[in-house]
Amino acid sequence: MRPVTQLLQTRRTLRTALIAMLIAGCSEAPEQTSAPPPVPAASVAADYVGSEACRDCHAAEHAAWLNSHHDLALQPATPDTILATGSGNHEGTRFEIEGGRLTISPDPDTRLTPRFTFGIAPLQQYVVDGDNGAWQTYPIAWDSRPGSEGGQRWFNLHDDVYPAGDPMHWQGRANRWNSQCADCHSTGVTKNYDPAERSYETTLEVEDVGCEACHGPGSLHLADPAAQPLLRTGAQPEEIDTCAGCHSRRSQIAEGFRPGLPYYDFYSPRLLEPGLYHVDGQILEEVYVWGSFLSSRMHRSGVTCTDCHDPHSARLERPGDDTCTFCHQVRPPAEFAAAGGRDFASPDHHFHPPDSEGARCVACHMPSRTYMGVDDRRDHSFRIPRPDLSLTLGVPEPCTGCHTDKTHAWAATVLEEHSGRQRPDHFAATFAAADGAEPGADAALAAMVSDTTNPIMVRASALARLGAYDRGYTLDAIRLARRDEPLLRYAAPLAAASLSPDRSWRLLTPLLTDELRAVRHAAVMALLPTLGADPAYRDRLAPHLEAWIADQSFNLDYPETLTNLAGAYLAMGDPQAAEAALNESLALQASWIPGLLSLADLYRVTGRDPEGGRLLEQALALSEAQPEVAYAFALWLIRQGRREEALEKLALAASGAPDQRRYAYTWAVALNDSGDPAQAISVLESLLERWPDDADLLFAAVTMLRDQGRFSEALVYLDRLLRVRPDDEQLMRFRQALQQAVNAA
Repeated sequence: MRPVTQLLQTRRTLRTALIAMLIAGCSEAPEQTSAPPPVPAASVAADYVGSEACRDCHAAEHAAWLNSHHDLALQPATPDTILATGSGNHEGTRFEIEGGRLTISPDPDTRLTPRFTFGIAPLQQYVVDGDNGAWQTYPIAWDSRPGSEGGQRWFNLHDDVYPAGDPMHWQGRANRWNSQCADCHSTGVTKNYDPAERSYETTLEVEDVGCEACHGPGSLHLADPAAQPLLRTGAQPEEIDTCAGCHSRRSQIAEGFRPGLPYYDFYSPRLLEPGLYHVDGQILEEVYVWGSFLSSRMHRSGVTCTDCHDPHSARLERPGDDTCTFCHQVRPPAEFAAAGGRDFASPDHHFHPPDSEGARCVACHMPSRTYMGVDDRRDHSFRIPRPDLSLTLGVPEPCTGCHTDKTHAWAATVLEEHSGRQRPDHFAATFAAADGAEPGADAALAAMVSDTTNPIMVRASALARLGAYDRGYTLDAIRLARRDEPLLRYAAPLAAASLSPDRSWRLLTPLLTDELRAVRHAAVMALLPTLGADPAYRDRLAPHLEAWIADQSFNLDYPETLTNLAGAYLAMGDPQAAEAALNESLALQASWIPGLLSLADLYRVTGRDPEGGRLLEQALALSEAQPEVAYAFALWLIRQGRREEALEKLALAASGAPDQRRYAYTWAVALNDSGDPAQAISVLESLLERWPDDADLLFAAVTMLRDQGRFSEALVYLDRLLRVRPDDEQLMRFRQALQQAVNAA
């Protein structure tokens, strides 16, 4: 039996076991998972009819949409749609164009004919047939910009040419159109992944992003327009939800989204996280606008996408700065009266020569960042430049982006002199402290969550960061968020990461029956680690976990999904199902490091720890630079009695991830156990400079110093520990004994 077939069979077995638990009864009646909100009847019954069916009645809108980026998001590859004009070799691939038709040869024995063209500007990619029904976006694209701008050339979107089996190879999952691109570049996509065969039979209702992608299937409306109106844009939540599915950094958790349905029933969004955004919320990685926009005062003031963009052409409603000054003027429209009151187009505001590049609104308030090598995209958080934050936190700012011969200090001085005041406090400092696991940031984070004048994305991102803390601030913030907007309810389980199992259950149980799928998923994932604390928790989570497992079937072509499933199976006491899931994740991607680490840990808990070393060595060979890999291998070496080798890996992990205090803490303990207490204490003292109130670090310092006979120094740390735990009677007795040792010495 193939591993994936075993996995599916085990999933059915687990389903039976979970049902049996429910029939047997629990100490507390389990909450029932709420059904998703009902879909409007017209949306359920309607079929897709294609954009041409809309043209006769909506001629102007159809004409605006025609040849837009949405219309040309995906096209059949023909001489009329292929923009590439250059034959030749590029980084090992041969491109040949004859009669307008393109042939791609990644090696001498392979000739690929594109099925689709993918986008038009500034790059056009080509979708080719892969194995087992997969459609692959070839990673070398055509730069469609004019030659005068550096275009009209083949351009590798990746930083290298990758070998077969690597996820970045042209046949790899990173380039798989069916799962990575289809949902946003076509309309009415059904992935149809068959895990038993590891194959796809993907279907599209409409090849491009057509009218029905934003207005819903049109058959009933076509038959009776008056009785069956389609969704119209304008209301902020519905409009933004319609756009967000494609214009956000998110994971797709279900298919079948139609306009008018909740975004959070189909997608799990990313917040303002390290690696995706700068600490002040500026874009870093490719995050597709939505997260930035929800961080803005514009969104909080009721602005929608179509206040600035024509919904059909996707172009700006007004040219250039007129987009901004339509509202930001002396007498703005009544609905945005707060945006006006002065002449923002004046040099008194932008202090640049009129009509210069520096005088443009976007130059200061929407700086751009380049993705895919040539694609400039603007930040939609509409922020005020803060070079003072660049000085303290290292974030970019637009002033020195243009004035390259100047410094952040110069820019900060100019802006302060121009405005006549210092800049107000910014959430960036608190986010930076929290990202560095600094003590004391929790109070400021909780204050952000409760302050409804903050943008919703900032509040949710602050809430998620509370997951590093276990104090009353976190509890209060979660209670508040449970009754708030969807994004806050979605972030609430992330805030429970450091709480005790009992607290997590008390706070997150209401979210298990939330009306939105993404919130329910987040609650289940947050409660999984608690199942080992009390068998009753398994029974309580069982019905919700069953629904969550069923939802995962949509993404069984992702190693990430299979790794998450393995964690669920293991938490429910089924290591065989967990092992099958992890083996399948590695069958999909042999270099999947989380799968290797998880399988090695599964071997540990099932009494096969020596076998795990082979997996950890594979992970180490793939990426020794990843601190979590070095740390996992070091722990394995310690369990095998190879302490000297482990010290080297622990040092590597600690230096590679200085914000992960447990890496350095473990290194200190290992140093002490290996006969080097002096260096161990030195490591602890460095950690305590950053985390002065960490009880584990303080206790380790006390015991190590005591064991070396350095009683007075140990007493200093013990007194600090007692300030953290003033009611700990055992510590008080320890202090008395230590004081006696000091007196005796």
